[in-house]
Amino acid sequence: MSEDWPQPYRLPDAEPYWAALDEERLTYQRCDSCSEVVWPAHSYCPHCSARSLGWEQSQGRGTVWSYSTIMRGPTPVWAAIVPYTVGFVELAEGYRLFTQIEAEPDAIEIGMPVEVRFVRRGEQTLPVFAPATEG
Repeated sequence: MSEDWPQPYRLPDAEPYWAALDEERLTYQRCDSCSEVVWPAHSYCPHCSARSLGWEQSQGRGTVWSYSTIMRGPTPVWAAIVPYTVGFVELAEGYRLFTQIEAEPDAIEIGMPVEVRFVRRGEQTLPVFAPATEG
């Protein structure tokens, strides 16, 4: 696969997230004060304004919350993999992640159980989701 993949903009608050992805771990923040999940990454809790946020590892399992199948890629590297599907996955921990969903477009449906797998795109490891296996 081409190394010309566009790279995500890495905000400083999210550096632990990107570092964990390089180790094929999916992580998210939780407030140490009010225990609410915080996503996307912040330097303070948007629920209670506390600055004590910790990082936890996700189970990597969730359900499709919304999705759209792309039929025409915006750049040559994306055009090479059409059709592809992107959408929001609602993780078991209670947050939604925008991601690629790897399945035949006609097989994807809202509420479908999915699980994370990791792909290398250029310089970055990214989480994508595929239909969950039984068990």
